[in-house]
Amino acid sequence: MTTARILDEAPAEAYGVADRIAPIRKPLDFKPAVQRWSVRLPGEEVRLSFFAAQARDPEALAGSKFMAWVRSSLAGHADGPSSYDHARFTDPAGFTNHVVAAYWVDAARFSRWERDSAVAGWWADPERLAGDVGVWREMLAVPPDRQETIYWIDYPAGLMRSPDVSVYPTPYCGYYGAMRDRLPASAVDPLDAEPGVALDRTERGGFSQRWRVDAPANLAVIRSANTWGAMDDEQLMDYRAKLLGPLDAGMNFLRENAGETGCASLRMQQTTDPDGRPQLEAHALGYFLSLRHMETWAEGHQTHAAIFNAAIDRYKRYGRSNQLRTWHEVYILPRGGQVLEYANCHPATGLLPYFSAERLA
Repeated sequence: MTTARILDEAPAEAYGVADRIAPIRKPLDFKPAVQRWSVRLPGEEVRLSFFAAQARDPEALAGSKFMAWVRSSLAGHADGPSSYDHARFTDPAGFTNHVVAAYWVDAARFSRWERDSAVAGWWADPERLAGDVGVWREMLAVPPDRQETIYWIDYPAGLMRSPDVSVYPTPYCGYYGAMRDRLPASAVDPLDAEPGVALDRTERGGFSQRWRVDAPANLAVIRSANTWGAMDDEQLMDYRAKLLGPLDAGMNFLRENAGETGCASLRMQQTTDPDGRPQLEAHALGYFLSLRHMETWAEGHQTHAAIFNAAIDRYKRYGRSNQLRTWHEVYILPRGGQVLEYANCHPATGLLPYFSAERLA
């Protein structure tokens, strides 16, 4: 069960302002087959940060100074994140990346943590530019009206695991368009891509260099997960036979067609324990030029239709006994305040090939 506070109904801000410029897409009298839940933040922004190390040899990660930094500056820090989790993936260049996703919902706590010389100094140390392990961090600052989440109440994950948030039964779930309806800012802002911004690749160095990328306005970030940990043998076999294939095909399409989809980066990550041992969950971490680019794929492309139809067939077959659990979080980044930094990484890491960037070392 979640450690978050459970609310009986959606708070007023979940519905956005009354004077909307964009109509709610929820069909009249629509009732979702399954009630899903969303997070309510207590403050003025959430700080979601991805910290990672990459190496050609996975064994190099275990003894890396990055893992020691994680233990001291995240897990063992008095002002560390309210929740965090670990994952690994092998990128198209063949490098293994160990990623820690960390959440702060208390601005003062994050500020104290960020100003700690031991925290900041580690990333600035010239030693990060040497050796066979690269590091990267993507530190995001997002106001509450620019984030939306969808969870199962019996499977706490991601931001929902923070004891500092509340969760409520969202009125917007189970239909096309629900993602935008859950974003309060979309009531008065289309959240479109910054004019003139495109996914034109730039050849930048990487190894032995430090780069900081400038994120354009309204970049859309998604964490989308599924877990098979609660499935019995029959449902696990059905999941592997009917849903896993379409899911992999959809993720591969996004990863391989950045220009067509507006997906600048798509990492299919295996959830792990702190030592990199696999857990019974996987999730995609994606960056799109805008929410509309994400929606265009989700509502109009055959690869997503295959995922959606397989999921609907599963619900029809198992109904309320369905043991599959999924969750996602979407963040629409405002201009400024984002830190996208890559040190001693290969040139195709994350957002390094895109947008404007500054070489710091």
